[in-house]
Amino acid sequence: MCRHSDSKIKIILDTDIADDIDDAIALSFALGSPEFELLGVTVVYGDVLTRARVARRICRLWGRADVPVVRGAERPMGFDWCPGTVPETCSQAAAVADDAEPVPRVPIAADFIAETCRKYPQQVHVLTIGAITNVGAALCADPSLAETMASVVSLAGYMPPRLDRPEWNVRYDPIAAQSVARSGVAWTAVPADVQGGNGLTPAEFAALAESGREADAFLAELIVLMKRNKGAGNPAIMTLADVTSCHVADVMTLASFLVGERMGLTAGRLDVGPAGEMAFSPDPAGPHRLATTALAEGAYRGEIIRRVLGR
Repeated sequence: MCRHSDSKIKIILDTDIADDIDDAIALSFALGSPEFELLGVTVVYGDVLTRARVARRICRLWGRADVPVVRGAERPMGFDWCPGTVPETCSQAAAVADDAEPVPRVPIAADFIAETCRKYPQQVHVLTIGAITNVGAALCADPSLAETMASVVSLAGYMPPRLDRPEWNVRYDPIAAQSVARSGVAWTAVPADVQGGNGLTPAEFAALAESGREADAFLAELIVLMKRNKGAGNPAIMTLADVTSCHVADVMTLASFLVGERMGLTAGRLDVGPAGEMAFSPDPAGPHRLATTALAEGAYRGEIIRRVLGR
């Protein structure tokens, strides 16, 4: 169990886990990184019950049953689904089909985020690796929270010059992203393409399959389910040996604390348009930061799998 420590980076991981696989990899990375103190996991978007069960299973397999897993917003702040964002069935739902244990509805994620940030003022970084709804709702309910949070770090947007192309986590809920951008909170946007060529390959999958840990076997199962079921899917994928690659974009929010100097983090001001398009104006005194440089090809892959394996 992790004791509260001022020497560790206190984080809440806010995630739409159980669809794409990089959320589960990011949660495993957080649990396997001694620099972070994971204060809780909040889930968002659509079937938050399944998402919470997947996150809870990962935490428990890591021996971290003490980490709160909290259900969050099922819909965006505007309530209606934005074009092209109606949720599908969670691709990894089968991994927790045997889990009938209730997941409490109270506290809701926005309240948990607010209460935790107030408990540790100016110490808690909220990392959003899915829709930004839970954080947007928390800030709208209590604007003074912007002064209490250490920062919000979001997997959001694309690197310039493609920043004006709406990226999933932002276009799913532009109102939430606008709320964060305009709240005054210290907001760092880590674009999805910062990961560069650091996705996992068969070499990392082999290490995962050979580790002998339950947590790694479960992650391998989630990878297979995602590749088999996400979108059109590929029913021919039956084992991890059938998978050739998977992306790790969400891990970059965590990596920004560890190798931020390699991501070209630039101070300035971010804004979000009505369709989720983003804009950035460099300003050394600005309240926001944008990662502008992709990690070198393969340069971080070994570190990702080392931490995911708990080594």
